[in-house]
Amino acid sequence: MAKTKYHIELSDSERSLLTKIVCEEKESERTIMRARILLMSEATQPEKVSIKKLAEILGTTDTTIQTVRTEYAAGGVEAAVYRKQRTCAGYNSKITPEIARQIREIASSTPPDGKKKWSSRMICAEVEKRGILEHIVSSTVCKILREEV
Repeated sequence: MAKTKYHIELSDSERSLLTKIVCEEKESERTIMRARILLMSEATQPEKVSIKKLAEILGTTDTTIQTVRTEYAAGGVEAAVYRKQRTCAGYNSKITPEIARQIREIASSTPPDGKKKWSSRMICAEVEKRGILEHIVSSTVCKILREEV
């Protein structure tokens, strides 16, 4: 299957943003690399460079070159150069301070009959049994118990 070719045509403002990123070197190495890829892939470049040759020049892989070009075509400069922002902040999106408090209470209470102490899996089962959360994993319980109160 042939790879889709993307023609990179940067506006003046996009070109100046990318040049600023590359010249100032205040961004991460990944961001600078991606900016260089776009600048060197631009259709107005006097000399056309293949993906393999560009990867060799920049010290990266063909896949990275193709990914940056694809992301540019799909979402513009911002999507191609910068990392995507995470939409959720891990377990904190479900775990409110009240839920964390209830989990700590369970952990500090007397364990079930026949057990010397609570395990994280037993705490998960108890949280689900009490209807505090529909589902929780033991690693989340461990994170909550390690946090400062």
